[in-house]
Amino acid sequence: MKSPSKPTKQKVTNPVLLTPAQLKARQDQLLIIDVRGWIEYWMGHIPGAQRFNQNRILQDIPKDQAIVLTCLSGHRSAITAQWLVSQGYHQVYNLKGGTMAWQQMGYPLQRGNLSVNSLGFN
Repeated sequence: MKSPSKPTKQKVTNPVLLTPAQLKARQDQLLIIDVRGWIEYWMGHIPGAQRFNQNRILQDIPKDQAIVLTCLSGHRSAITAQWLVSQGYHQVYNLKGGTMAWQQMGYPLQRGNLSVNSLGFN
């Protein structure tokens, strides 16, 4: 007969996929990080999304912070999400289909950023 084992904390091994509708419903509960380049981000991103590279995430974001990553199609963000899990992040989500899927659902995109818009460029 097997003796009962002590419960162990489940280790997160893969990021969780979120649909655009799921992200929309939880948008105020998650830190949205856009992993695209500056120009792509400026051209249109999910409102509230911040543009961070991998090094800045490691420096500025606590490992227990709930994070959803996005890019144009979800491919680059999936790679970064998997990497964050390997670095010990516990609440990592990836937007399925990226900002293209977000926009296809009719959800708005924000253009530019405060520093660019404050200079009069839209």
